[in-house]
Amino acid sequence: MVCMDNTALARFITSFGSLNGYGSSVAQTKKALDDRNTKPLEQSEKDIGIFKDALAGIAAIKKNGFSIDGIIAINKAFVFAEDEDPEIPGHLRNSLYNTDDNISIIVDKSSSFAYFPPEVVTRRDLEMIVNGFNGSKRTERDAWQVFARLSKLQPFQDGNKRTALIAANGAMNVWNSENYLVLPFNDLDRVEYMVNLMRYYQAETPEEEDKFFSRMMRLLPSSKERAIQLHNPVIDPLAKTHKVKTTFKTGRER
Repeated sequence: MVCMDNTALARFITSFGSLNGYGSSVAQTKKALDDRNTKPLEQSEKDIGIFKDALAGIAAIKKNGFSIDGIIAINKAFVFAEDEDPEIPGHLRNSLYNTDDNISIIVDKSSSFAYFPPEVVTRRDLEMIVNGFNGSKRTERDAWQVFARLSKLQPFQDGNKRTALIAANGAMNVWNSENYLVLPFNDLDRVEYMVNLMRYYQAETPEEEDKFFSRMMRLLPSSKERAIQLHNPVIDPLAKTHKVKTTFKTGRER
């Protein structure tokens, strides 16, 4: 029986979870994958739910492919993290008929400036994003455009960035190569990345969007760096370490 290496998937799930305060380490996440059990995770409903959402969302896009229905299926699979998931999973927002669909995003806490996404989202809106990628050169930059555009559209009641991240990976069909598209590994870079995503939300012209999207892209790990980081062996921070001390001396001590 071939034992599957879950290292890269564990790092993807922790990146995915970072969008909603996932607290379990890569080592804990890998252990949960290896054991097929959530006990190694931080025992909060949030972590367990986000972990399950990630796996369910990946399964949904694998089944449906990168398509309108695939994107909807990802969000529809988010049912395990009650406080982070949509009230109606997979439902495209229409605030003209449902007040719960009327959302706003605070992009600047100091000024309380908010971004208001479209009040009504249709399958046609998702189709434009899917067709935009399918008609492109299908590079990683094009896949990250899927992430940015879906995130800004906010098509669902909740879980939009997580939906968008899985969708971007689905667009590149990374499931066999495991070269997952992930957010910056460095915490400071990840914070700056999210700041520029908020600026991308605020952008009112294609030129402004492109400016902030380019800033986002510069903060992401390169394809080579990402491949190395994703597959680096996981070090359990709880494992004991021992200091090595030599027992002999060479030359005269000074």
